[in-house]
Amino acid sequence: MDKFFSIFGKFVLVTALLGGIAYGAYSLGRTTAPSSESGAASTTAAPTAEPTIDPGLMPEKLPEALKNTIITAGVGAESGLSFTKYQITLPQGWTPNHTTTNEGTWVDTLTVTKGTNQLKIFQAATGGAMCLYTGDADFEGPSSRYDSYVTITTADNIVLRRGTTNINNGVTKGYTMCQKGTETYGQPTVYGHMSLTTSLNPDAALLTEVDAMIASLKKLQ
Repeated sequence: MDKFFSIFGKFVLVTALLGGIAYGAYSLGRTTAPSSESGAASTTAAPTAEPTIDPGLMPEKLPEALKNTIITAGVGAESGLSFTKYQITLPQGWTPNHTTTNEGTWVDTLTVTKGTNQLKIFQAATGGAMCLYTGDADFEGPSSRYDSYVTITTADNIVLRRGTTNINNGVTKGYTMCQKGTETYGQPTVYGHMSLTTSLNPDAALLTEVDAMIASLKKLQ
């Protein structure tokens, strides 16, 4: 009987010892392991996400209309001038410069440039002139004659002609926009005096952009 209790006592002692070791390991694990309930960070950090851009907002994904710039210029009826406020849409690559002054008389100027090319719309108290083309009879009053032209209709159905005017010193080429009246063409237009200066031999793509700008013109009053 004494031998039995001796063996049993040793068994209890070993069991208690093993249980203590297991409990200690468990407690240590509880101390060092991240708690999902407390929101503790994982010991293996997740990579930081890079900033992202909505693909629909990337410039090359935007509709063409959103790549353009809409400019409002011109003077209203309060100026006493026979012009109108207007809106024009500029393609990418064209830079606008708009100024309005009133020092006894109103002057409104919109200059749009791309490199050495310049489209100008000028409103002021100035005179007008008849626009004559090949086959037109001479006119005794103020007039300008053009060798060739391109017809452009604006957003509000004003019919204009972009006529070639002259070559300056063999370096640049000039154009003037004239507006159709009842039977003849004249300048200025309802948007103002409109002129274009380009390099001596502008490419077709440039003139297409200019004609698109002119076609986008729209009266605002």
